Amino acid sequence: MKFYLMFNPYCWPDHETPVKMAGRRTDLYQDVVEVAVEHAQIADRSGFSGVFFSEQHGNVEGVPEVTDNPILWDLFLAGHTENIMVGQLGNTITVNNPLAVADQIAHLDQLTKGRALVGFTRGNTTRWADQYGQHIPMGATRSDKSEHDERNMRALIEAWEIIKLAWTEEIFSFDGEFWKFPIPGSKWAYPPSKEWGVSVGEDDELLGVGIAPGPYQDPHPRIFAPMSGRAATVRFWAREAATIMCLTPRDDLIEGMLKVYADEAESSGREVRRGEGIIVGGTYSIAADEATAKRRAAVMEDWDAMLYGVPPYNLPHPMALNGTPQQIIDQIGALQEKHGVEELLLINEFPAPHGREVATEMLEMLASEVLPAFGVRGPEPVGAGN
Repeated sequence: MKFYLMFNPYCWPDHETPVKMAGRRTDLYQDVVEVAVEHAQIADRSGFSGVFFSEQHGNVEGVPEVTDNPILWDLFLAGHTENIMVGQLGNTITVNNPLAVADQIAHLDQLTKGRALVGFTRGNTTRWADQYGQHIPMGATRSDKSEHDERNMRALIEAWEIIKLAWTEEIFSFDGEFWKFPIPGSKWAYPPSKEWGVSVGEDDELLGVGIAPGPYQDPHPRIFAPMSGRAATVRFWAREAATIMCLTPRDDLIEGMLKVYADEAESSGREVRRGEGIIVGGTYSIAADEATAKRRAAVMEDWDAMLYGVPPYNLPHPMALNGTPQQIIDQIGALQEKHGVEELLLINEFPAPHGREVATEMLEMLASEVLPAFGVRGPEPVGAGN
Protein backbone atom coordinates (compact mmCIF):
# COMPACT_ATOMS: atom_id res chain seq x y z
CA MET A 1 0.00 0.00 0.00
CA LYS A 2 1.14 3.55 -0.71
CA PHE A 3 0.74 6.43 1.73
CA TYR A 4 0.68 10.15 0.94
CA LEU A 5 0.46 13.27 3.09
CA MET A 6 -1.55 16.42 2.41
CA PHE A 7 0.34 19.21 4.19
CA ASN A 8 -2.02 21.80 5.68
CA PRO A 9 0.19 24.40 7.37
CA TYR A 10 -1.42 27.10 9.52
CA CYS A 11 0.20 30.15 11.08
CA TRP A 12 -1.49 29.63 14.45
CA PRO A 13 0.74 27.87 17.00
CA ASP A 14 -2.21 25.74 18.18
CA HIS A 15 -6.02 25.83 18.43
CA GLU A 16 -5.91 27.64 21.76
CA THR A 17 -3.67 30.46 20.47
CA PRO A 18 -5.45 32.41 17.75
CA VAL A 19 -3.37 35.27 16.35
CA LYS A 20 -4.94 38.16 14.47
CA MET A 21 -3.54 38.48 10.91
CA ALA A 22 -1.17 35.60 11.63
CA GLY A 23 -0.58 35.00 7.93
CA ARG A 24 1.34 38.28 7.73
CA ARG A 25 3.65 37.41 10.63
CA THR A 26 7.12 36.46 9.40
CA ASP A 27 8.02 34.79 12.69
CA LEU A 28 4.96 32.54 12.60
CA TYR A 29 5.40 31.73 8.92
CA GLN A 30 9.04 30.77 9.52
CA ASP A 31 7.85 28.43 12.28
CA VAL A 32 5.57 26.82 9.67
CA VAL A 33 8.50 26.44 7.28
CA GLU A 34 10.59 24.72 9.96
CA VAL A 35 7.85 22.23 10.78
CA ALA A 36 7.19 21.54 7.10
CA VAL A 37 10.85 20.64 6.55
CA GLU A 38 10.91 18.45 9.68
CA HIS A 39 7.74 16.62 8.67
CA ALA A 40 8.85 16.19 5.06
CA GLN A 41 12.10 14.63 6.23
CA ILE A 42 10.22 12.26 8.56
CA ALA A 43 7.95 11.29 5.68
CA ASP A 44 10.90 10.85 3.31
CA ARG A 45 12.86 8.47 5.49
CA SER A 46 9.69 6.62 6.56
CA GLY A 47 8.62 5.54 3.10
CA PHE A 48 5.70 7.86 2.39
CA SER A 49 5.24 8.05 -1.37
CA GLY A 50 4.48 11.76 -1.67
CA VAL A 51 3.40 15.05 -0.11
CA PHE A 52 0.89 17.52 -1.52
CA PHE A 53 -0.03 21.17 -0.98
CA SER A 54 -3.20 22.97 -2.04
CA GLU A 55 -3.27 26.35 -3.79
CA GLN A 56 -4.74 28.93 -1.42
CA HIS A 57 -4.12 32.67 -1.68
CA GLY A 58 -4.72 35.57 0.64
CA ASN A 59 -5.29 33.73 3.93
CA VAL A 60 -3.94 36.66 5.91
CA GLU A 61 -5.63 35.34 9.06
CA GLY A 62 -3.17 32.44 9.05
CA VAL A 63 -6.04 29.99 8.56
CA PRO A 64 -6.99 27.97 6.68
CA GLU A 65 -3.82 26.64 5.07
CA VAL A 66 -1.19 29.19 4.03
CA THR A 67 -0.02 27.62 0.77
CA ASP A 68 -0.08 30.35 -1.84
CA ASN A 69 2.34 28.63 -4.21
CA PRO A 70 2.31 24.83 -3.98
CA ILE A 71 4.87 24.46 -6.79
CA LEU A 72 7.40 26.57 -4.88
CA TRP A 73 6.62 24.61 -1.70
CA ASP A 74 7.28 21.40 -3.64
CA LEU A 75 10.62 22.61 -4.97
CA PHE A 76 11.66 23.83 -1.51
CA LEU A 77 10.87 20.53 0.22
CA ALA A 78 12.43 18.50 -2.58
CA GLY A 79 15.67 20.30 -1.77
CA HIS A 80 15.45 19.10 1.84
CA THR A 81 14.58 15.48 1.04
CA GLU A 82 15.94 12.68 -1.12
CA ASN A 83 13.24 10.43 -2.52
CA ILE A 84 9.71 11.53 -1.70
CA MET A 85 7.51 12.80 -4.53
CA VAL A 86 6.14 16.35 -4.28
CA GLY A 87 2.83 17.52 -5.68
CA GLN A 88 -0.13 19.86 -5.64
CA LEU A 89 -3.80 19.19 -4.91
CA GLY A 90 -4.17 21.20 -6.77
CA ASN A 91 -3.33 23.98 -9.15
CA THR A 92 -6.45 26.01 -9.93
CA ILE A 93 -6.05 26.02 -13.70
CA THR A 94 -9.40 27.68 -14.40
CA VAL A 95 -8.05 31.04 -13.20
CA ASN A 96 -4.41 30.72 -14.26
CA ASN A 97 -2.69 30.76 -17.64
CA PRO A 98 -2.41 27.04 -18.50
CA LEU A 99 0.71 27.53 -20.61
CA ALA A 100 2.46 29.13 -17.63
CA VAL A 101 1.28 26.31 -15.33
CA ALA A 102 2.60 23.68 -17.76
CA ASP A 103 5.93 25.50 -17.90
CA GLN A 104 6.28 25.76 -14.12
CA ILE A 105 5.44 22.10 -13.50
CA ALA A 106 7.81 20.94 -16.23
CA HIS A 107 10.57 22.93 -14.51
CA LEU A 108 9.65 21.41 -11.13
CA ASP A 109 9.84 17.94 -12.67
CA GLN A 110 13.22 18.65 -14.26
CA LEU A 111 14.75 20.31 -11.20
CA THR A 112 13.68 17.37 -9.00
CA LYS A 113 14.65 14.77 -11.65
CA GLY A 114 11.19 13.30 -11.92
CA ARG A 115 9.82 13.67 -8.40
CA ALA A 116 6.83 15.83 -9.38
CA LEU A 117 3.19 14.85 -8.93
CA VAL A 118 0.51 17.13 -10.34
CA GLY A 119 -3.02 17.98 -9.27
CA PHE A 120 -5.58 20.22 -10.94
CA THR A 121 -8.72 21.79 -9.52
CA ARG A 122 -11.53 24.14 -10.54
CA GLY A 123 -11.45 26.53 -7.54
CA ASN A 124 -14.09 27.04 -4.85
CA THR A 125 -12.82 30.11 -2.96
CA THR A 126 -14.26 33.40 -4.16
CA ARG A 127 -11.92 35.59 -2.11
CA TRP A 128 -8.95 34.71 -4.27
CA ALA A 129 -10.21 32.78 -7.33
CA ASP A 130 -12.49 35.61 -8.44
CA GLN A 131 -9.63 38.09 -8.15
CA TYR A 132 -7.01 35.94 -9.88
CA GLY A 133 -9.29 34.97 -12.75
CA GLN A 134 -10.67 38.41 -13.58
CA HIS A 135 -8.68 38.66 -16.83
CA ILE A 136 -10.49 35.65 -18.37
CA PRO A 137 -12.97 36.31 -16.65
CA MET A 138 -13.42 33.26 -14.43
CA GLY A 139 -14.09 32.70 -10.75
CA ALA A 140 -14.83 30.10 -8.09
CA THR A 141 -17.58 27.54 -8.52
CA ARG A 142 -19.73 25.29 -6.33
CA SER A 143 -20.39 22.24 -8.57
CA ASP A 144 -24.07 23.18 -8.75
CA LYS A 145 -24.53 22.66 -12.54
CA SER A 146 -25.38 26.35 -12.96
CA GLU A 147 -24.39 28.23 -16.11
CA HIS A 148 -21.36 29.60 -14.26
CA ASP A 149 -20.43 26.10 -13.10
CA GLU A 150 -20.71 24.68 -16.61
CA ARG A 151 -18.49 27.46 -17.94
CA ASN A 152 -15.93 26.74 -15.22
CA MET A 153 -15.96 23.05 -16.20
CA ARG A 154 -15.31 23.94 -19.84
CA ALA A 155 -12.41 26.11 -18.70
CA LEU A 156 -10.93 23.20 -16.74
CA ILE A 157 -11.13 20.86 -19.74
CA GLU A 158 -9.62 23.44 -22.07
CA ALA A 159 -6.80 24.29 -19.68
CA TRP A 160 -5.91 20.61 -19.28
CA GLU A 161 -5.87 20.12 -23.06
CA ILE A 162 -3.41 23.01 -23.38
CA ILE A 163 -1.20 21.72 -20.58
CA LYS A 164 -1.14 18.24 -22.11
CA LEU A 165 -0.19 19.65 -25.51
CA ALA A 166 2.57 21.76 -23.98
CA TRP A 167 4.01 18.68 -22.25
CA THR A 168 3.81 16.30 -25.19
CA GLU A 169 4.40 18.44 -28.31
CA GLU A 170 7.50 20.39 -29.31
CA ILE A 171 5.27 23.22 -30.49
CA PHE A 172 1.50 23.45 -30.76
CA SER A 173 -1.35 25.78 -31.66
CA PHE A 174 -4.71 25.95 -29.94
CA ASP A 175 -7.91 27.86 -30.70
CA GLY A 176 -10.31 27.58 -27.79
CA GLU A 177 -13.15 29.34 -26.02
CA PHE A 178 -10.88 30.90 -23.39
CA TRP A 179 -7.34 30.69 -24.78
CA LYS A 180 -5.62 31.02 -28.14
CA PHE A 181 -2.02 29.99 -28.72
CA PRO A 182 -0.39 31.73 -30.49
CA ILE A 183 -2.39 34.93 -30.33
CA PRO A 184 -3.57 35.64 -33.91
CA GLY A 185 -1.22 38.00 -35.67
CA SER A 186 1.76 37.28 -33.39
CA LYS A 187 5.08 37.99 -35.06
CA TRP A 188 8.53 36.66 -34.13
CA ALA A 189 11.36 37.96 -36.30
CA TYR A 190 14.19 36.20 -34.48
CA PRO A 191 16.74 34.67 -36.89
CA PRO A 192 17.82 31.75 -34.60
CA SER A 193 14.17 30.62 -34.41
CA LYS A 194 13.98 30.51 -38.19
CA GLU A 195 17.24 28.57 -38.48
CA TRP A 196 16.98 26.11 -35.58
CA GLY A 197 13.32 26.13 -34.63
CA VAL A 198 10.06 25.13 -36.29
CA SER A 199 7.66 27.77 -35.04
CA VAL A 200 8.10 30.69 -37.46
CA GLY A 201 6.62 30.88 -40.95
CA GLU A 202 6.75 33.34 -43.78
CA ASP A 203 6.45 37.01 -42.92
CA ASP A 204 7.69 36.15 -39.40
CA GLU A 205 4.31 34.68 -38.47
CA LEU A 206 4.37 32.72 -35.20
CA LEU A 207 2.96 29.29 -36.06
CA GLY A 208 3.08 27.68 -32.63
CA VAL A 209 4.23 27.93 -29.04
CA GLY A 210 6.07 25.55 -26.77
CA ILE A 211 7.76 25.26 -23.39
CA ALA A 212 11.39 24.55 -22.61
CA PRO A 213 12.18 22.22 -21.05
CA GLY A 214 9.45 19.62 -21.23
CA PRO A 215 8.77 17.34 -18.25
CA TYR A 216 11.45 14.97 -16.95
CA GLN A 217 8.91 12.13 -16.73
CA ASP A 218 7.66 10.66 -19.99
CA PRO A 219 5.14 11.72 -21.11
CA HIS A 220 4.41 13.77 -17.97
CA PRO A 221 4.01 13.50 -14.17
CA ARG A 222 1.15 11.51 -12.66
CA ILE A 223 -2.11 13.48 -12.52
CA PHE A 224 -4.40 13.85 -9.48
CA ALA A 225 -7.66 15.72 -8.90
CA PRO A 226 -9.57 16.58 -5.72
CA MET A 227 -12.94 15.06 -4.92
CA SER A 228 -15.82 16.57 -6.87
CA GLY A 229 -19.54 16.69 -6.23
CA ARG A 230 -20.17 16.10 -9.93
CA ALA A 231 -20.06 12.72 -11.62
CA ALA A 232 -19.17 14.52 -14.85
CA THR A 233 -15.88 15.65 -13.31
CA VAL A 234 -15.12 12.10 -12.13
CA ARG A 235 -15.84 10.76 -15.62
CA PHE A 236 -13.63 13.40 -17.22
CA TRP A 237 -10.63 12.57 -15.06
CA ALA A 238 -11.26 8.84 -15.49
CA ARG A 239 -10.93 9.31 -19.25
CA GLU A 240 -7.64 11.10 -18.64
CA ALA A 241 -6.33 8.34 -16.31
CA ALA A 242 -6.00 10.75 -13.37
CA THR A 243 -6.33 9.66 -9.74
CA ILE A 244 -9.13 11.31 -7.74
CA MET A 245 -8.82 12.19 -4.08
CA CYS A 246 -11.83 10.99 -2.07
CA LEU A 247 -12.04 12.11 1.56
CA THR A 248 -15.62 11.10 2.34
CA PRO A 249 -16.24 8.76 5.31
CA ARG A 250 -19.26 7.25 3.50
CA ASP A 251 -18.68 3.82 2.04
CA ASP A 252 -21.58 4.23 -0.38
CA LEU A 253 -20.04 7.37 -1.90
CA ILE A 254 -16.64 5.71 -2.22
CA GLU A 255 -18.19 2.72 -3.97
CA GLY A 256 -20.25 4.99 -6.20
CA MET A 257 -17.21 6.99 -7.24
CA LEU A 258 -15.22 3.82 -7.89
CA LYS A 259 -18.01 2.50 -10.12
CA VAL A 260 -18.34 5.72 -12.10
CA TYR A 261 -14.57 5.82 -12.53
CA ALA A 262 -14.26 2.18 -13.60
CA ASP A 263 -17.19 2.37 -16.04
CA GLU A 264 -15.81 5.49 -17.71
CA ALA A 265 -12.29 4.10 -17.89
CA GLU A 266 -13.62 0.91 -19.47
CA SER A 267 -15.65 2.87 -22.02
CA SER A 268 -12.42 4.67 -22.94
CA GLY A 269 -10.65 1.38 -23.57
CA ARG A 270 -8.74 1.25 -20.30
CA GLU A 271 -9.13 -1.59 -17.82
CA VAL A 272 -8.73 -0.79 -14.14
CA ARG A 273 -8.43 -3.15 -11.23
CA ARG A 274 -10.81 -3.00 -8.27
CA GLY A 275 -10.10 0.11 -6.20
CA GLU A 276 -7.96 1.80 -8.84
CA GLY A 277 -8.38 5.48 -9.71
CA ILE A 278 -9.34 6.68 -6.22
CA ILE A 279 -7.07 7.69 -3.35
CA VAL A 280 -9.05 7.65 -0.09
CA GLY A 281 -8.19 9.29 3.19
CA GLY A 282 -8.80 12.10 5.64
CA THR A 283 -7.54 13.39 8.97
CA TYR A 284 -5.84 11.30 11.61
CA SER A 285 -5.48 11.49 15.39
CA ILE A 286 -3.16 8.90 16.90
CA ALA A 287 -1.81 8.25 20.40
CA ALA A 288 -0.38 5.38 22.40
CA ASP A 289 -3.54 5.14 24.51
CA GLU A 290 -7.16 5.34 23.44
CA ALA A 291 -8.13 8.15 25.83
CA THR A 292 -5.46 10.52 24.49
CA ALA A 293 -6.37 9.62 20.92
CA LYS A 294 -10.02 10.48 21.62
CA ARG A 295 -9.06 13.87 23.06
CA ARG A 296 -6.94 14.62 20.03
CA ALA A 297 -9.73 13.51 17.71
CA ALA A 298 -12.16 15.88 19.43
CA VAL A 299 -9.75 18.78 18.95
CA MET A 300 -9.36 17.87 15.28
CA GLU A 301 -13.12 17.65 14.73
CA ASP A 302 -13.71 21.06 16.33
CA TRP A 303 -10.85 22.57 14.29
CA ASP A 304 -12.23 21.16 11.05
CA ALA A 305 -15.71 22.45 11.85
CA MET A 306 -14.39 25.94 12.63
CA LEU A 307 -12.33 26.23 9.43
CA TYR A 308 -14.21 24.21 6.82
CA GLY A 309 -17.71 23.55 8.12
CA VAL A 310 -18.70 27.22 7.74
CA PRO A 311 -19.47 29.50 4.77
CA PRO A 312 -18.27 29.65 2.09
CA TYR A 313 -16.85 26.12 2.30
CA ASN A 314 -19.65 24.32 4.19
CA LEU A 315 -17.75 21.06 3.87
CA PRO A 316 -18.76 17.90 5.73
CA HIS A 317 -16.22 16.29 8.01
CA PRO A 318 -13.74 14.17 6.06
CA MET A 319 -12.95 10.61 6.92
CA ALA A 320 -11.17 10.45 10.29
CA LEU A 321 -8.73 7.71 11.22
CA ASN A 322 -8.48 7.91 14.98
CA GLY A 323 -7.16 5.74 17.79
CA THR A 324 -4.12 3.77 18.84
CA PRO A 325 -1.73 2.50 16.17
CA GLN A 326 -3.45 -0.89 16.12
CA GLN A 327 -6.90 0.69 15.83
CA ILE A 328 -5.78 2.76 12.86
CA ILE A 329 -4.16 -0.29 11.27
CA ASP A 330 -7.52 -2.05 11.58
CA GLN A 331 -9.37 0.93 10.07
CA ILE A 332 -7.03 1.08 7.07
CA GLY A 333 -7.29 -2.68 6.63
CA ALA A 334 -11.08 -2.39 6.57
CA LEU A 335 -10.85 0.22 3.79
CA GLN A 336 -8.65 -2.12 1.78
CA GLU A 337 -11.03 -5.01 2.25
CA LYS A 338 -14.21 -3.05 1.51
CA HIS A 339 -13.04 -1.08 -1.51
CA GLY A 340 -9.83 -2.63 -2.81
CA VAL A 341 -7.99 0.68 -2.49
CA GLU A 342 -4.20 0.59 -2.34
CA GLU A 343 -3.44 4.27 -1.76
CA LEU A 344 -4.20 6.44 1.29
CA LEU A 345 -3.91 10.22 1.73
CA LEU A 346 -3.63 11.57 5.26
CA ILE A 347 -4.14 15.26 6.04
CA ASN A 348 -1.14 16.41 8.08
CA GLU A 349 -2.04 19.62 9.92
CA PHE A 350 0.59 21.70 11.70
CA PRO A 351 1.45 23.47 13.94
CA ALA A 352 -2.24 23.95 14.80
CA PRO A 353 -4.49 22.50 15.97
CA HIS A 354 -2.37 20.35 18.30
CA GLY A 355 0.85 22.35 18.36
CA ARG A 356 4.21 21.44 16.87
CA GLU A 357 5.27 18.87 19.47
CA VAL A 358 2.10 16.80 19.30
CA ALA A 359 1.79 17.11 15.52
CA THR A 360 5.32 15.77 15.11
CA GLU A 361 4.77 13.01 17.66
CA MET A 362 1.65 11.85 15.78
CA LEU A 363 3.42 11.76 12.42
CA GLU A 364 6.35 9.81 13.85
CA MET A 365 3.99 7.32 15.51
CA LEU A 366 2.05 6.89 12.29
CA ALA A 367 5.28 6.30 10.39
CA SER A 368 6.91 3.91 12.85
CA GLU A 369 3.89 1.89 14.05
CA VAL A 370 1.26 1.97 11.30
CA LEU A 371 3.00 2.06 7.93
CA PRO A 372 5.15 -1.05 8.54
CA ALA A 373 1.93 -3.09 8.93
CA PHE A 374 1.29 -2.40 5.24
CA GLY A 375 4.75 -3.21 3.95
CA VAL A 376 6.16 0.32 4.22
CA ARG A 377 9.47 0.64 6.05
CA GLY A 378 9.57 2.53 9.33
CA PRO A 379 11.78 5.52 10.16
CA GLU A 380 15.50 4.98 9.76
CA PRO A 381 17.53 6.38 12.64
CA VAL A 382 20.01 9.09 11.74
CA GLY A 383 23.34 7.48 10.92
CA ALA A 384 21.85 4.02 10.32
CA GLY A 385 24.05 1.85 8.16
CA ASN A 386 27.19 3.88 8.85
